[in-house]
Amino acid sequence: MKVYTDSAGVANDSATNGSGARKIKRLLLECYDIYVTIMKNIVKKYLNSLYLDMRNARRRAQKMLVENNPTAFFLDCGCREGDNTLELAKSIGTERVLGLDYNLRVLRQAAQRGIWALQADLNRIMPLKDNCVDVIVASDVLEHLVNPDVFVSEMYRVLRAGGYVILDTPNLASWHNIFALLIGIQPFSGPNITSMEEADLALIQELRYPCQRKEGETGLKEPELTRHIVVVAYGSLLRLFRKRGFIIEQVRGYGYYPLPPFMARLFQRLDPRHAHHVVLKARKPLPKG
Repeated sequence: MKVYTDSAGVANDSATNGSGARKIKRLLLECYDIYVTIMKNIVKKYLNSLYLDMRNARRRAQKMLVENNPTAFFLDCGCREGDNTLELAKSIGTERVLGLDYNLRVLRQAAQRGIWALQADLNRIMPLKDNCVDVIVASDVLEHLVNPDVFVSEMYRVLRAGGYVILDTPNLASWHNIFALLIGIQPFSGPNITSMEEADLALIQELRYPCQRKEGETGLKEPELTRHIVVVAYGSLLRLFRKRGFIIEQVRGYGYYPLPPFMARLFQRLDPRHAHHVVLKARKPLPKG
């Protein structure tokens, strides 16, 4: 008995099976890409929510730490357009408000809002007399400076005795910065080699600059905002202020990545040394005797 085989049929079946396998593979890859995109968006939204919660908590802390004094002369270092400046002035209860910034464009906007606005390079001597202000706030400023020691010394010089500083800055010793060093990359808070746009992880770049940019464009046009130059660790920051003569009254930590806000609030109280941001209140002492 002879058995006949249809070689053409076998070839057609093989081709059909191969085409089906490729379709399945392509479908699986598409599903994987969709899954990765969904997970990235979830992570980005979660991390953004952590940052916004932490930023708002820091702003509330600044308002709570200032003291009501309608006669106070209030100086905001790095005032920008004056949004936070005016909120803090309201909490202090004063209309005597001075803002320093390097950027003339934002200073014009601050001046239009009733702030006495002066241009200044905060790496250098401030254009102010000794002992002339009662309250200084410096929020997200220290990390952009080349000479933070000069800045702290200058704040001490222009403060009247009994006056105080509220400073808010990233903490180099935060756990998420330590993690970055452990995996061999720059700390997330800096210092940055070039700018904050050049983060080692693509996800971090997307978080900081979500808008699509044309080739060659940067997300922020102002160099003074795109780079963290000196990021100080918790203990070193306190030592710097004490070295310049300040008395540290309060130190608080904000943000405890990657914990959700309700857990972060607990751990940042227990362990402010490793929180993302440090907010401190330091006072210039009254003369002895």
